[in-house]
Amino acid sequence: MLLLNPPVGWARSSDSCGPEPAVEFALDQLPRQGPAETHWDYYQRRLAAIEALERRYPDDVAVQQAHIQFVLSARWEKDKVIAQYKLRHEQNPASAQHDYLYALTLVGRDTPQALKLLSSALQTDPAFALPHVELATIYRSHAFLDKALSAQQSKAFVDACPASLEGYQALAQLEDKDLGAEYAPKLRALIEGRSDVDAVKAYRALWALEFKAHTASEYGPLRSQVTQDLGRLRQLNLESSREWYLTLDAGYNLVNDKQQADWADAQYMARFQPESVASDKWWDQNINKAPGSGASAEKKRAFYHDLFTETGEWLKQSPYNPVFWGNRLEAIDMLDDMPKAQVADTVDQALQSLIRDDGPEGPSAVGYAHLAEILSKKQAAPERELELAQKALAKWEEESKEPVDDLSTRQEQEKHAADRAYERVQWLGYEIDGNLQLGRVSEAGPQLDQMSEWMQDLKSLPGKQDSAKADSALGATYWGLRAREAELQGHRQDTMAFYENALLARFNAGQNPTIGYKDELADNAHRLWEQLGGTPEGWQLWYGRPANDLMSQLPETWETASQALPEFDLPDLNGKTWNLAALSGKTVFVDFWATWCLPCRMELPRLQKLAEEYKDRAEVQFITLDLDENPGLVQPVVKQLGLSLVVIPAYSYVNEKLNVGGLPANWIVDGKGVVRLKGGGYDPGPNWESHVKAAIEKVQSGAAASSSAGVSE
Repeated sequence: MLLLNPPVGWARSSDSCGPEPAVEFALDQLPRQGPAETHWDYYQRRLAAIEALERRYPDDVAVQQAHIQFVLSARWEKDKVIAQYKLRHEQNPASAQHDYLYALTLVGRDTPQALKLLSSALQTDPAFALPHVELATIYRSHAFLDKALSAQQSKAFVDACPASLEGYQALAQLEDKDLGAEYAPKLRALIEGRSDVDAVKAYRALWALEFKAHTASEYGPLRSQVTQDLGRLRQLNLESSREWYLTLDAGYNLVNDKQQADWADAQYMARFQPESVASDKWWDQNINKAPGSGASAEKKRAFYHDLFTETGEWLKQSPYNPVFWGNRLEAIDMLDDMPKAQVADTVDQALQSLIRDDGPEGPSAVGYAHLAEILSKKQAAPERELELAQKALAKWEEESKEPVDDLSTRQEQEKHAADRAYERVQWLGYEIDGNLQLGRVSEAGPQLDQMSEWMQDLKSLPGKQDSAKADSALGATYWGLRAREAELQGHRQDTMAFYENALLARFNAGQNPTIGYKDELADNAHRLWEQLGGTPEGWQLWYGRPANDLMSQLPETWETASQALPEFDLPDLNGKTWNLAALSGKTVFVDFWATWCLPCRMELPRLQKLAEEYKDRAEVQFITLDLDENPGLVQPVVKQLGLSLVVIPAYSYVNEKLNVGGLPANWIVDGKGVVRLKGGGYDPGPNWESHVKAAIEKVQSGAAASSSAGVSE
């Protein structure tokens, strides 16, 4: 509940370095989302509380900043808040504070203009230091990356506001040994002896600065210091503080005290996320049972039936939780024996949850499309599938008019646009599928023509990744739909030709049917083959043998690429420096991971064993790039897992120069430093090692590069 009265004696005036204690206290009391609360209801409740603070502190920059950041982090009213602060800026043209606030609304939408406004604010009032923090953040983004300017702006803020902790948080995100050495002692002197929550939180930034200022061989004394810090922090007994538990958890991980780290994590979850305790416990107990590639249909059914049952219990506590709904829909997707009526009923429940959760704007295009996809795969409730696909496409048109995020590079923007264009074609396929299930050939025909036209348009798009496979995958869908249309029209010869095209496109896409599950495309084609007088021997020669060969090849998770790996010069945990020159001529398996990523920690021991198999092959090198912001967290996990792999802390390098996506991720680089294959996610199945070996051999043989016309920078 928002406390309307701060402690007696607290100041009210705005501070050019950050909020005054009274304002900070009030901001800390803003409501958080409840486990059974929709995002829309929470948005309205928290925004109302912020607006109440604005009436109480009408001129306070920190409150206005909280308003802007909260609205821009949500889906609603972004244009409204931009217009609101634009008007205030126009009415106060000589105000540094209004320059700053309007700039905040433009970051990501018109960042060049935001940069001008932030510079103007500093010129108008050099003592108003907050623009330095936003400038430092902008100069860490991909499109405006300038590490020197980011460090300069962070340093400028701390020098102007030495008592403010926010500047040290910004410094801790930089990998700059000299800055760490200079500012870590200042931060330690500032927070030692304090017991307030902000100081407790700042210990995480302090430890990051201290570890970044030293090499791995110098971490011993730092861990001893962290142990002393933990002893004092533990005695504070701030049991109502989220930050206290988070800081204790980080510290215990730094000193490799897993028991106490688990305690801090469990206490945090029990107090602040009780709705997730049961799900976390289930995943801890069952993550090793998750079926990977090659798992039997029986094993998959057992796992996903259990997951479906569990998610029903989790959703009773948190009925709008998107993670729980994602788990439940994944279970439906993977179960081949769920009755169609139950599939349709669960999709309807998920839809109602989305509608209530997303408020007046309704679900996103992806939300509608995901549900349509499940109904399409299960051939359940075609009327509902048709409706959802139409809503997804209509929403796609709305969302395509939204401004692009200009903090991302041109290449990233082009890739996003290409991915969105491919999505539109896929979603049109769901609409066509719904019409075909309902026998509406007259409606499906023009839509298939539209799909063909959109597929042609894709060929001219910049930013496509692995376009040959993606185009073939869409082709398989398109020709499969054409075959069903022709069959409904009674054109059996055309139907067979279209099925042949669909299966050939699927071969070209490298798509494998899920083991143990019905393969509707091949089954339909085989049925018609026999009806037309085809022999079993002929079918085996034409389809069966190539399909079996494909099953032994790389799974779909590996995508071809042609991307030069950016130069780097980074030390591993043993002090050895690695760069592209050191890897020249080698096929390099690069693993991206972080200590907080559970699937990563499951994959690493298997990668260790695989690397040992290659230890006598000098032409193959395994390296791992860790993405932890604090490099001090890495060694304890490496020790726990018993790894001797090359482990390189690479937080800044990966975040600034690479677009990795989710973790874990595996890239395979050829001898010229060009990324040729990319794999994402962890496969717990028994075939993971063989797939990795096949991928390495493919790159070594040059097969992955054979279809690449050039290398993208």
